[in-house]
Amino acid sequence: MSQIQELREYVRSVLRSEKKKQKEQAKLDALFEYRLRKTIRQIIKEADDVISHESTGINVLADLLETIVPILKSYYKKLGTDVEQRKSFRAHILKSVQNLLSPVALMFKAGGVAGKAEEIPTGADIGSEKMGELKEEEVDEKVTISTKSEDPAFIPLKADREKEKEDAEQAQKEQEPKPEDAFETIEGEDETGRNIALQSFKRVEKQIREAYSLLANEEDRKLFYDYLITNLKLYFDKFEDELQISVPEPTTPEYEQEKSRKESELTSQMDSGDVSAGEEVEQPEV
Repeated sequence: MSQIQELREYVRSVLRSEKKKQKEQAKLDALFEYRLRKTIRQIIKEADDVISHESTGINVLADLLETIVPILKSYYKKLGTDVEQRKSFRAHILKSVQNLLSPVALMFKAGGVAGKAEEIPTGADIGSEKMGELKEEEVDEKVTISTKSEDPAFIPLKADREKEKEDAEQAQKEQEPKPEDAFETIEGEDETGRNIALQSFKRVEKQIREAYSLLANEEDRKLFYDYLITNLKLYFDKFEDELQISVPEPTTPEYEQEKSRKESELTSQMDSGDVSAGEEVEQPEV
């Protein structure tokens, strides 16, 4: 009898050991599958990142939309009072984008951005004959009126250099276009929609302008502009559809059938005078 018990105990121990091994193997398999899935997802993501459109303008626009669409969406959906506010928002954004890109396009055509800038003659380009024609007192006068900072031997103090740097940075900031310069108030449109549009335009104006300025090819710029306006319109349509969606209450055919039966019974009882109009009636169970 003891041998049978020992045998049973041995079999149990073997089964427990085998079960433990199976659990450990299952864990290893699950870990391997998780790592494999993670690697595959990463490969797919990298492949998606590599895939690009044949047009550089469209590729630049795709990156831009990833940045500005969530911003415009958050502001658009704040306008919940009425549809006129959202129509005003939409109209002001589209008009401002047109106003923003028009001057940049003109600069391209004039050669001020992508084209070669017109060469400006410097002092070294002026013929020496003209310098020789100057009288001695005229030369002395020109030397006298030159500032110390223009003298190559002049060494400015650190404070002066920092002040010049600050002045240059301030002058550059003043020359940079501001969102308000491109933003145009449209007469007759809702003022709240206009105000929210201005706030959102301030956040996307720089990204739009810089993305467009990257493109020197005329066809790229045209595609970028056309598809930007088109996509903005489509995204505004999408935002409006999302605001209009109302989720219906879930139901079943059985519920609808029972509801109809109860309503029919109630109607017949009211017609026969068994139930008054104000009396509470049992409702069908959901």
